[in-house]
Amino acid sequence: MRSYFSASFVTALAFTCVLSACSESKPDAEPKYKPIPEKKTENKGDPDTFDRRVQAVMNEGSQSQEGQAEAPKASKARPPNSGKEPMVLLDTQNRPLGEVVHHKDKMDYYECKGIIAPWFQELLVAEMNYFNELADLPFVRSENCIVTYGTDKSLTPGRIGVQLFETRKEFDKCVRNDFCPIFRTVNFVPVNKSLMRSYFLSNTNSKEIFQHCVTDTGKWHRNSTCYTID
Repeated sequence: MRSYFSASFVTALAFTCVLSACSESKPDAEPKYKPIPEKKTENKGDPDTFDRRVQAVMNEGSQSQEGQAEAPKASKARPPNSGKEPMVLLDTQNRPLGEVVHHKDKMDYYECKGIIAPWFQELLVAEMNYFNELADLPFVRSENCIVTYGTDKSLTPGRIGVQLFETRKEFDKCVRNDFCPIFRTVNFVPVNKSLMRSYFLSNTNSKEIFQHCVTDTGKWHRNSTCYTID
């Protein structure tokens, strides 16, 4: 009998993991990454007010009155936040219900098609591109999508997530050759009977990381992982 993440787990908008979990290696003694810089804006007034406007865009999209002036291009995608299909199809062992297309000691990879519901994939891409735009990173495309599953040798066995890429070439370099100058992934974090999405983006050229968590109720926690949200 199939098991799956039900569409009722989520009503709105998010991955993230600590850097050591993403790289599957121990962190260096000295931090490799700079603190996340504040987004520079002009004529935005009070920072708290601007932050509320950005959150209005996240929760209400570009239709928000406040969001109209602040809405990044990515927020105008208006993706669905629910659908008839289950979000993620799993087998009886709670593994992605599909064939492994690439294997590493610590990670198995699956095609998104047939495992991630089309509506859910559209939502993940829109959310990721929203965070890409805030971080001044290139947008990802829906067709360059891979499902990840942590093996028994992983630091987080059984963890399921999705990695997204700008191009197929970037996808091949990152997944097959372990060369990821820009890395973007979202982990699914079950909490009680809800599901949160934890986003992690990194840029090795600027040595910056960006982390966001969006709860099942649509609350956005910027600069946070879903593993630290109560």
